[in-house]
Amino acid sequence: MIKLVAVALAILPWAAAQTTPDFTGVWELNPAKSKSSGEGPDRMRVKIEHQGSSFTLTFRVTARGEIQQETQKYTIGQESKTEMHGASMTSHAEWDGATLAVRSVAVFSGKELKLADRWSLSADGNTLTFSERHQFGTEPEAEDIHTFERRPADSWEPDAQPKLSEEVYKNIQIMKGVPAPRLRLVMNNLTRWLGVDCAHCHVMGEFEKDDKIPKQTARNMFKMVRALGQDYFPGSNPVTCWTCHRGQPKPQSLPPQ
Repeated sequence: MIKLVAVALAILPWAAAQTTPDFTGVWELNPAKSKSSGEGPDRMRVKIEHQGSSFTLTFRVTARGEIQQETQKYTIGQESKTEMHGASMTSHAEWDGATLAVRSVAVFSGKELKLADRWSLSADGNTLTFSERHQFGTEPEAEDIHTFERRPADSWEPDAQPKLSEEVYKNIQIMKGVPAPRLRLVMNNLTRWLGVDCAHCHVMGEFEKDDKIPKQTARNMFKMVRALGQDYFPGSNPVTCWTCHRGQPKPQSLPPQ
């Protein structure tokens, strides 16, 4: 009788281990079934290699005309050291039933980014749900819910790089080498930063023309802002048109410090 009990107890951990799902595969985000606290990516895929208690997750994200790829590795019950957007990140992964729970902390500009991730697989094995609660510094906590759908293993091919600005638009001088979708985003931001519309700088319908003085001035200002970033803030971009203009065509006085 004692031997039977001992065998049963030995089997229990093994049986529990068998109930954990296998996340291995290529997964693609379904934006219509997802919820983002901010601006969502244009496309997001993740390739997961799951072997025993170890996980390797490779994210490939397309946003604002740029493709970024990042790999994170976890081991159940152990502390893992990885990177997020160039910052060192410490993570701890564990099973919560059939859900993979990962808590991480990264530091950006002296502020902590705290993440609480949960990965769960649908009963049919074709839908992967990734929920993430995140808090940066003293900002309020927010949550994103990403719903991924299984894709064929051979679909993990690199996305085609978007065309560059000079390949799509005429008379590009300052922002050569910038992906065309990102250039459009910058132009949209400029209208908010300066409180103007496109006609303030451009000849409508003939955007390549340099007839208007504000466009020539804008080029010089771009050069100045870029030089400030390179000379004084390497690796970051704290100075933008908004820094001085604050939604007005003319630069504004900075509030007292």
